[in-house]
Amino acid sequence: MTPPASKKKTVKKAASKKTTKKTVAKKKVVKKAAPKKAASKKVSTKKSTAKKVTTAIKKKPTISADEKRVMVAMHAYYKWEKAGFPGGQDWNHWLEAEREIEEMLK
Repeated sequence: MTPPASKKKTVKKAASKKTTKKTVAKKKVVKKAAPKKAASKKVSTKKSTAKKVTTAIKKKPTISADEKRVMVAMHAYYKWEKAGFPGGQDWNHWLEAEREIEEMLK
């Protein structure tokens, strides 16, 4: 009758393993209370003022050196044309056009 005794021992071991697996502790979750309506109104006004600040700031356009040179050249040509195509004043027209383009880009 020794074989039935060995079977009983294995059954007890299996049962003890199952009980250890079942004893896992669960964490308790604490829910936060919902904010009051008056408090949420104050938060929304702060957000709206922040939006006004960000929309007021404008980004400067990014223009490459080549694009800027083309803009200055065209503007200098129009200045030269308006002056009646005088000879020898191309450098003056270029410098004036360069200053005016810089003013527009600021």
